[in-house]
Amino acid sequence: MAKAATAAKIETQGIDKALLAKVVSGEVKFLSPAEGNAFVVHNPPLIEVNVSMLDPNDSNKAAVRPTAAAQAFLANGAAHQAAAPASVGNYTLITNAVLPEPKKRGNSFGSGAPTKYPFAEMPVGSSFFSANTEHAKGDAVKALGSTVSSQNRKYATETGETKTQKRAKRDENNNLILDANGNKIIEVVTLPVLKYERKFTIRAVEAGKKYGEWVAPADGALIARTI
Repeated sequence: MAKAATAAKIETQGIDKALLAKVVSGEVKFLSPAEGNAFVVHNPPLIEVNVSMLDPNDSNKAAVRPTAAAQAFLANGAAHQAAAPASVGNYTLITNAVLPEPKKRGNSFGSGAPTKYPFAEMPVGSSFFSANTEHAKGDAVKALGSTVSSQNRKYATETGETKTQKRAKRDENNNLILDANGNKIIEVVTLPVLKYERKFTIRAVEAGKKYGEWVAPADGALIARTI
């Protein structure tokens, strides 16, 4: 009983349950790194972060949404995580694959559970493959886009510098905002310059094509650690 009590204490340490409840209810849609870090590093993560979508009133805050684990955490005091380590074994680390050239895509804000994938075990230069058939909508790149972004933000720190960037304006649900003629509205935003301890990149791959010395077994996504 003593061990169980200790584990529960560690699991809930540093979690602002009142703030998490507001994220789950939708009352809070943007968080700063300081506010959201404990939710991201929690095992399993309690939120997903979309760093490409910032609070229009505060560029230090990025869009967030709760994971299924967040609701379990609020209900039980600790999120269930027993199955996460076993799931990592479903993905084999690849050392001889090369990412294909990037393709222009639309919204990559998708779903995904970071603890299901072997990000923490990946050395620089390694990668793993996820087939389109693993995902409900049949598009691994879209499904894992926000997961990769969340992992990159997890291992990034702000340098104190900022940069300006042009991008298409989106609403709070990440949908494009169009003008009266149906054209994208471009806005200029100020973003923090980040220093990455680790960096992950995702690319679409096609079945039977060779990428480096590796041949894709099916259509899907190749995720590589580049830093």
